[in-house]
Amino acid sequence: MRVFKAILAQLSFFTIIPAVQMPLEDVADLSFTSPLIVGGMTGILDFFFLLVMTKILGKFTVILLIPFVEVIRGFHHLDGLLDYGDAIMVKDYDKRIRVLHDVNTGSGAIGLLLVYIFVFVVAVLNLRVSLLTLLSAEVLSRASALTLLSVMKPIEGSFLAKVFYSRSKKWWKITFIQMEVLIFSTVPLIITYVLLTAFFFILGERTLKGSSGDYIGFIITLSFPLYLLVADKYCYQYSILQLLLTLH
Repeated sequence: MRVFKAILAQLSFFTIIPAVQMPLEDVADLSFTSPLIVGGMTGILDFFFLLVMTKILGKFTVILLIPFVEVIRGFHHLDGLLDYGDAIMVKDYDKRIRVLHDVNTGSGAIGLLLVYIFVFVVAVLNLRVSLLTLLSAEVLSRASALTLLSVMKPIEGSFLAKVFYSRSKKWWKITFIQMEVLIFSTVPLIITYVLLTAFFFILGERTLKGSSGDYIGFIITLSFPLYLLVADKYCYQYSILQLLLTLH
C-alpha cells in the first residue's frame, strides 16, 4: 500500500494534480516510475484539452497548450528554467550557483524564456492532435530529466538533487526509465532522446558541475517542445498506433 501511495505521490510532487502527499524520500525512491505515471497522465490531459479546444474554437487554439502545460506543472519547472537562465549569465562559478538559488529574475531568465516560447510556438503551429505524440513528448522529457537526476552528482546546496540522486542511482531504476522511453518512442525519437539527454548532461556538467532541482526543471521545460516537434514532424509515418490515435 505504501508503494502504491508513493507512486501516486509522483503526481502531487511533479504537478498540481491532487493525489497523495508523501515524504520526499519516498517520492524519490519510486521516481523511476514518474515518466510513465506523470508523463502518461499529463499527456492524456494535454490530448483532451486540445481535443476540446480545437473542436470549440478551431485548430489555432493549439497555442493554448503552452499555458495549459505550465498550469498543470504548477509553474515549478518553468521557475527552474528562469533560474538557470540567470545563472548561466554569470562567469564565476560560485556566484553562478548563488544566482541559481536566487529568487530574482534577470535578463538571462527573460532570454531563455523567449527561447522556450519560440520553440514551443514552432512545435505547435501545425501540431496534429495525436495522443501518442503528446504522450511521447511528456514521457521523454521527464525521462531525460529523471535519468540525469539519477546519474549526475548533486551540486552543493541542492537538497532535492541530493535526495533523488541517493535514492534513484541504482542501475535497475535507470534501466527502467529507459524501458519507459522505448514504449513511447519510434527510432527518430530514440535518437533524439539520446542526443538531447547527452547534451543536457554535458551542459549541466560544464555550467553547474552537477544537477539541481532547478536544472532538472529546466530540462523538462525546454525538452518537452523539442520532443513534441520531433514526434509530430518526423515520427508520424513510423508508428501505426500514432496514425490510429490521430484526429483530423
